[in-house]
Amino acid sequence: MILRPLEPEDLDLLYTIENDPELWDCSNTNGPYSRYALKNYIASIASIYECGSIRFVIEHKFEKSTKPHSIGLIDLVNFDPICAKAEVCIAILKKYRGLGLGFQALQQMEHYAKKQINLHSIYALVEATNTPSLHLFEKSDYKQVALLPEWIYAHENYQDVALFQKIFQKKVEK
Repeated sequence: MILRPLEPEDLDLLYTIENDPELWDCSNTNGPYSRYALKNYIASIASIYECGSIRFVIEHKFEKSTKPHSIGLIDLVNFDPICAKAEVCIAILKKYRGLGLGFQALQQMEHYAKKQINLHSIYALVEATNTPSLHLFEKSDYKQVALLPEWIYAHENYQDVALFQKIFQKKVEK
């Protein structure tokens, strides 16, 4: 598995994920995006230091496959360089869910966050009824540090959101 930057040829993947109504609750979106808007988004991507976020395509090469498949997206958003923290968001295409690929992608993103941009902590906001995502962050050793009552409006009602956090331990110098 690799995480790589968005390329113009990822327009269809981005279009599929951003226009999936089941994912709108996670992304603070309430409507579809046009191909034109998404094409412009891809063309305008800047560094995490300039725009406060970074998005990677998750690619995985399955056995019996000659080339890797783009299976989803993983982002760091709300990047705060002063406090050295960011929120992680992950979206996997339906047909690839439940295979442990989100776990692998999250591990790679954590490595990037620690080694490349020196984050101290990473956090995730997970709808309290999203059992697969709750399990993903628990399995990845995130701690649920808060439950935010009625934090988002989804499914025609206000929903609770669990706040998960992982603090990266710095090596102690001897």
